[in-house]
Amino acid sequence: MALEIDAVAVLRAINAHHVIFSDIRAEATKAAGALAEKLRTLIAKQIKSKSGTINSIQDIRRALGGETFNLVIDGMKDTEIKVLVSRLDKHHPEQKAANAGWRRRHLRALVDGSARPSEKTVSVKKAKVTKGRGKGSKNELEFLFDESAGAVRKR
Repeated sequence: MALEIDAVAVLRAINAHHVIFSDIRAEATKAAGALAEKLRTLIAKQIKSKSGTINSIQDIRRALGGETFNLVIDGMKDTEIKVLVSRLDKHHPEQKAANAGWRRRHLRALVDGSARPSEKTVSVKKAKVTKGRGKGSKNELEFLFDESAGAVRKR
């Protein structure tokens, strides 16, 4: 039966008692860095998951704390941030032409609640304007007053 060690507790102990663990401190620091990078990768994967919503990402932020969450966001690639913002706020008018810095700030604002996703804008079709007098063009008016316009099929 294999025993599992709480790696975080061991790293805390090594850090707290660095004099006792002076011979392995450099290796422990390296291991801690590798562990931190792996954890950052896992958190980013959870944030990017297709099932992720603004609410679930807000839960992640609350669990990690704002500072740690922002470090994870800063470590993500620009393309990952672009895809994430496009999914969370697909109707924002500026997001397609924005730069990476704007997208990171907007993602942080969406997650911390200082910004809300944009609503889909309703496009209004313009009425077709015809030349001529009155309601229609000359050809339309002639058609309406043509003798065959009131024709009824015989049975």
